Amino acid sequence: MTNLHKRIMLIILPFVLFTFEVNSQIVVSTTFPTTQEMNEEEKLLGLIYSKSSPSLAVEVSGRVVEIIADVGDEVKAGDILARIDSEKYNLQHSQAKAEIARLDALLMNQELDLQRAEKLFKDNLVSEEMMGRTRADFNALKEQMNAADAQLRNAKRLIEETNIKAPIESEVSIKHIDAGDYVQPGMIVYELVDTKNLRVDLSFPEYLSPKLRRGLEVVITSPTNPNETVVSKIKDIKPNIDARNKSLTTIIEFENPGTWLPGASSRATVVFSKFENAIVVPQISVVRRSIGEVIYVVKQNTVKEIPVKTGLRKEGYIQIIEGITLNDEIVKDGAGFLTDSSIIEIVN
Repeated sequence: MTNLHKRIMLIILPFVLFTFEVNSQIVVSTTFPTTQEMNEEEKLLGLIYSKSSPSLAVEVSGRVVEIIADVGDEVKAGDILARIDSEKYNLQHSQAKAEIARLDALLMNQELDLQRAEKLFKDNLVSEEMMGRTRADFNALKEQMNAADAQLRNAKRLIEETNIKAPIESEVSIKHIDAGDYVQPGMIVYELVDTKNLRVDLSFPEYLSPKLRRGLEVVITSPTNPNETVVSKIKDIKPNIDARNKSLTTIIEFENPGTWLPGASSRATVVFSKFENAIVVPQISVVRRSIGEVIYVVKQNTVKEIPVKTGLRKEGYIQIIEGITLNDEIVKDGAGFLTDSSIIEIVN
């Protein structure tokens, strides 16, 4: 090597060494852990049902003489929906009243006879057999009166049953009769739906069954009105897992927030647990290594590899259960290129 080459090498060598030192630093950005509320939750789809949807059957036969409620009408408990001809039941009621009046007169006379017989029997003027026969006749009339009274009450009930009434506050979903139709006992004439008190059935995968319990908070929305939100709780849990789809069904009841309709779909978020002040870091700060998940904590111009235990994930952040504190400055961008004791250049 000539003297000229030696001089050139002496001039270039410091620049080469400086360049190597600079290139050995890994450029990163840093941040500090923060706290936020983190919820362990599950999102599901479900159907909205009415809490009560009674089908009304008539208990008397007859011809429908008046239709009062039609499909879509709102009704209150006790409102009359339709009327059946009550003429024959009115006649039965009148006959029962007349029979009671007749028996009442007979019973009064028989009671007087019984009183006279008891007095005569006490004076030994009538036989015991005669006394027993008089008392038996009186008791028989009393039983007839009881039977007649039951017939009168039944006649009143039948007249009342000619008025088809709503059992709950609801809306008319289906009407099966029109004026002039002849109906028989047991025939379904109206179907009602309670649109005020609703419920949602949510089916969870079987692996979530250990986390389910009554009282868990549920947030529900529906496409029928996305601006309305319902916050309710799990009321009941079915005792068996569905063998067909391996799911466990829960029941949530709530009051209609306004315009929701039974049969509509719903989106529900079930909150299993809440962490109000969870320590969180950006997900890109957590790196998977052979020892597990780690975070690189800044120590002047180097980093220390810290194993961490992670939890929930939400919107680009991950919960740190243990491993670091809020005071630790951690690497954000560039963490994936680091190893323990790497030299870094911080550019925030």
